[in-house]
Amino acid sequence: MSDSAKRNKISPLSLFYILFICRIVVCLTSVHSISTTEINSQALISFVIAMVMTVVFSLPAVFCYKMNKNPIDIKWVSKLYYVYFILVVAVSVSRFSYFASTTLNPETQGWLFALIVCVCAFYGTTLGVEALSRFSAFVFVLLCLAILCVLLCNYDTFNDINFYPIITNEGKGILKNALVFSSNTTEIALFLVLYPSVNGKCTRNFIRFICCSFLSIFLLLYFGAAVMGESILMRNFPFYSLFQISKFGNFERLDVLHISFWIMGVFVKAVTALYCACSCIKREFKRNFAFTSSAVAFVLSVFMLNFANGQGVDYRMTLSLFLVFSVIIPTLTLIFKKKNYGDELVKMYSVSYTHLTLPTKLEV
Repeated sequence: MSDSAKRNKISPLSLFYILFICRIVVCLTSVHSISTTEINSQALISFVIAMVMTVVFSLPAVFCYKMNKNPIDIKWVSKLYYVYFILVVAVSVSRFSYFASTTLNPETQGWLFALIVCVCAFYGTTLGVEALSRFSAFVFVLLCLAILCVLLCNYDTFNDINFYPIITNEGKGILKNALVFSSNTTEIALFLVLYPSVNGKCTRNFIRFICCSFLSIFLLLYFGAAVMGESILMRNFPFYSLFQISKFGNFERLDVLHISFWIMGVFVKAVTALYCACSCIKREFKRNFAFTSSAVAFVLSVFMLNFANGQGVDYRMTLSLFLVFSVIIPTLTLIFKKKNYGDELVKMYSVSYTHLTLPTKLEV
């Protein structure tokens, strides 16, 4: 295959990297925005259930991919997805800006951090999905090393007694929290926009991303609850605290790793969501449209900072949006939309044209 045929394409493994980073960056935010209970053994049970729920919820999107029925191909539906992805950018930016302006540098206003992230997201979007995939591969390797490092550094302070009592609420509370954990997986909707850009089959890597990302966050939750005990209940950013108390020889306060990877992670997620938003409206990338979209995301993120305390949106709204854009719309698309034969016809035409022209070139 020629180089021109591979432009604006990414490998299935690159898709895994992008979605993994986008999902795991959610756990770095304030715990109150992604959970309805405290971080304890009950939350761990909810998280395991949430992983299974997410796999089930992703099946409509997977079948949309297999049957070549993409809801993004419907114009009025793609406009709804555009609004949703802009909201995803705004929520991600506002959560990071809230953390940066309240914990890292309280003297700096949150809107300034939001502006920096949105400008960087706009620049990253102009580079295209190929550049995003290469940067995501780099971030993925470093992120895995950071997680491994913090787990090893806290191994000596691990205490099983901090998990008791294992269950403190009813089963309904555990299931509700699992549903909230699962609803923070916006990557199912991102997959619907990104899979046409994947050069190869991506079903297995998509399912692997869900399992690996949830297991990675589970390990951080597991060690966080075991190391910090009841003190984790008083932490707005428990994983940041876990990195703070970590020690590696003479090196203390490994929270610089947390900050660094949250910055890179929120950049990857903002660029991915902004790129998907622009792709929903403009099939060919338009710089002016991307700039306008990033400006809208910035305004929304500042609004959330001022009126939602940086938590983005209420978990009820997050759950509703997740069910609509990740489950209901893909399911309705499978039922009512006709199969799109456009890509298959293009491939068949290309192959037949090659066979027809090849003998002529040989004769000449």
